[in-house]
Amino acid sequence: MSRFYIPTLVFILLVIEGTIFQLVTPPQNEIDVTLVPRFVVVMIVFIGIHFGRFSSIIYGLAFGLIYDIVYTQLLGVYLFGFGFIGYVFAYTYKQIQDSLLFHLILMLAAVAFFDYYQFGLYKLIGMTDLPANFFFYERFLPGLVLNFCFAVIIYYPVKKLISHVSNQASLRER
Repeated sequence: MSRFYIPTLVFILLVIEGTIFQLVTPPQNEIDVTLVPRFVVVMIVFIGIHFGRFSSIIYGLAFGLIYDIVYTQLLGVYLFGFGFIGYVFAYTYKQIQDSLLFHLILMLAAVAFFDYYQFGLYKLIGMTDLPANFFFYERFLPGLVLNFCFAVIIYYPVKKLISHVSNQASLRER
């Protein structure tokens, strides 16, 4: 049963990111920022740090495909981006697994990479006409702060969940 905890959590975050979060954000006429949650990216980095590169790539590809099918018009953007993040940001060293600072740095770097990757790709194919400075100040920085706060809030609960899942997996192998 515990092997389904992590995929269920990532799926719930995917739903929150794409639907429920849009309902709780402030209206656009009060402030000039757009909060862009990247909760799935944060979890893919968590998975990569604790379970390894293969698991994070699988999660990245699977949830990137789901995200592309459900929320976007262009297939492959999230599939490739999440998979690439799962590959690049998977560091399974014990020093990184035990350090909150390294977790947060890797998560911020992953979110920053994905946001610029998506913006650059959409700008390249003409799906957005947002100037780079508006993107930086109105979407990138507020989104980075939001995802940093999310990563800080879920760090210890997710670390305990991952520890529990790992312990249960080692018990099943006996």
